Amino acid sequence: MKPSFLFSTLHQYSTERANAINKVCLLMLGLLHISVLLSAQNTVQSAHSILPIDGIVQYLPKDTTAAASPSILSTDKLQFTPQVNFFFLPEGTLNYKGAGLAVDTGHLNFYLRGDFGAKLSLPKNVDMVFSLQSYGIYTRSLGPLDPNLTMYEGYVDLKKLDRNGNLALRFGRMSLGKYGNEILVGDDDFIKGRSFESVRLRYKKDRVTSDLMWVQLYQPAPPAANFDWNHPIFLATFNTFNISKALNFDANLPFIIDQYNSGWRTSVFMPDLRAFGQLGNFKYSAEFILQTGTAKDILNENITGTLNAYAAELSAGYTSNNGKLNVSLAYYRASGDDNTADNKLKSYNVLWQNEHRRFGYIDAFKGSNVQAGTLHLDWKLGRLVSTGVHGVIAQVLESKDRANGVITLENLNRLNTTSKFIGMGGDWYLNYYYNHNLNFQFSTSAFKTGEYFTAVNETDKTMIRMYLMMALRI
Repeated sequence: MKPSFLFSTLHQYSTERANAINKVCLLMLGLLHISVLLSAQNTVQSAHSILPIDGIVQYLPKDTTAAASPSILSTDKLQFTPQVNFFFLPEGTLNYKGAGLAVDTGHLNFYLRGDFGAKLSLPKNVDMVFSLQSYGIYTRSLGPLDPNLTMYEGYVDLKKLDRNGNLALRFGRMSLGKYGNEILVGDDDFIKGRSFESVRLRYKKDRVTSDLMWVQLYQPAPPAANFDWNHPIFLATFNTFNISKALNFDANLPFIIDQYNSGWRTSVFMPDLRAFGQLGNFKYSAEFILQTGTAKDILNENITGTLNAYAAELSAGYTSNNGKLNVSLAYYRASGDDNTADNKLKSYNVLWQNEHRRFGYIDAFKGSNVQAGTLHLDWKLGRLVSTGVHGVIAQVLESKDRANGVITLENLNRLNTTSKFIGMGGDWYLNYYYNHNLNFQFSTSAFKTGEYFTAVNETDKTMIRMYLMMALRI
């Protein structure tokens, strides 16, 4: 049947159109089923982790054979590859109040995220990628949230634009991924995915990777403003220089134009420098990011201010010769504001920071106005199993700065402590890498609240969080 005749027929008869849609859906399900069967044949190989990598899980089995999904429909000019990410997480909590929440989120919660899409590879190194996402939360206190299917990604990837194949251009709606130690731009696998209208130009050689990007952001306006939305712009260059195994650098310069922050419209430069490497069995990382810029009152542009904030992180670790044992220590510090009523903003803007890898899964506080020490130990028990513990101890820098999400007390004049101790806690997890497409994780987290946390959050009980996660990727 000719395409023109098919299109005219579908336009005229709604019943045939419905039948055609049903056939396409059945075809997609069949293709996904074939892909699962093909991957199941490789179960004799060492499985790799497909768990959300914005978590505390540090162990990633090395398995280059599973680096990319094979295409399941292919011609001389076209390749079609389905891409499915599915995470299901039932959770139980006790005395639990997440950062910024004034109530316990319930004792039994469910999280579900599904990304459903495909990549179409065209001639001349052109890829078209699209993905739909469903993200749902159910808690007994808050009820079901956001059960809808929305557009997550839809972009075009133009690769090997120059003669040497080093230049690539990506444009459309996309996830930004992660950069460096994720102190500013981190992964979003564990939460509802973040994606933006963006353009990214990448230059990559053996020892240098350089990204130049433009990102369009959106923010709801405050109730007192005479408009509904604000439209900040995120411009950035991210650069990695691999000098040797012992010494490497990240040199980044993000710039945010017209972002709402603490009642101000801010424009901020964020120079970021990181040195990292490995000496024998020891690895290290040292990073410092400065945030400096100007601010205007949201409703009165004649009222101006300044912004000066920072964050720093030092870490060191040891890996055994056989790679089965990994131990690391880290110290993190991000500035707070000693006077939130003046025109000088000093709280570090975490933006899209990966806080799980720093502070664990208990989510008691955020990465601003805080200093914290962490310990992480991971032990590979076998080819498909690993376990580990993660500990954290933290305190605020400024008692009346709400930037870290700890304070739920409305009137801080009622604050009756001079302590700055948030608390201490830990996570224990057990990972089972069933195969390339299916992983499981069981985790238990506990956090003992400190005197400051009790004073501003009105809870003095140990918070407990347990969950079992299933991760499926095709």
